[in-house]
Amino acid sequence: MKKIITLVIIIIIILGGKWFIDNKTIQYEELVNESLSSYYISGNTKELQPIIDLLEKVKKDDKLKKEIQDYSLSIVNSWYTYLESKYNCSKSDLNSCLTQVDEYTLLDSKLKNLYSLKCSDGFTIILPSAYTNLVNVGEEKIASLNKMIKSPSAKEQKNSEEIRIEKCNKATTCESCRDGLCTCTYINDNKSSETISCADPNYTPTT
Repeated sequence: MKKIITLVIIIIIILGGKWFIDNKTIQYEELVNESLSSYYISGNTKELQPIIDLLEKVKKDDKLKKEIQDYSLSIVNSWYTYLESKYNCSKSDLNSCLTQVDEYTLLDSKLKNLYSLKCSDGFTIILPSAYTNLVNVGEEKIASLNKMIKSPSAKEQKNSEEIRIEKCNKATTCESCRDGLCTCTYINDNKSSETISCADPNYTPTT
C-alpha cells in the first residue's frame, strides 16, 4: 500500500511538473515576434493565428496572457515609431507627405484587422485601451499630414529636370562648352562638388 501511495505521489509530481513547464515557462517572445513580423510584411491575418493559439493555450493564466498582450503591443508600437521616422514630410517635399499618408492608412487597416481576431474568451492580441490609443495616433498623424499637404504655402516636389536647372543656376564654374552645353561644377550644402551638364548662356544656334 505504501508503495502504491509513493507511486501515486511521484506520478502527481511528474504531471504537475510537466504542466508547470508547459504553461508557466512558455518562451512566447520568438513566436509573437515572428508572427507579427510576418503579418506586417504580408498583411495576411493567418500569420497571427499562432498568437491566438498561444492565448487559447494559456487562457486560464490571465497574468501570462497580459504579458503576451504587452509584448505584442511593444512590437506594434514599433511599427508606428518606424513610420514616423521613415519620412521627412515638409512643405517643400509633398511627395513624402503623400506617401506617408498612404502608409499610415495601410497600417491603420492592419491594426484594425489584427484587433478583430479574438480568442474564445474574447481576449485580443493587444489590450482594447492600447488599440484605441493607436487608432487615435494614426488618425491624428494622418490629419496632421493632410493639413501640411493642403497648406497654401506647400510646394510640389521638384522633378529631376527642375533640380538640374536649379543646380545650373548655382554652378560655380562652367567649361568645355560645345553645341550649347557646358560642363559645370555645382557645390552642394555639404560642400561637396558635383559635375552637371548645363546650357551655355552664350550659345547662339546657327541657322
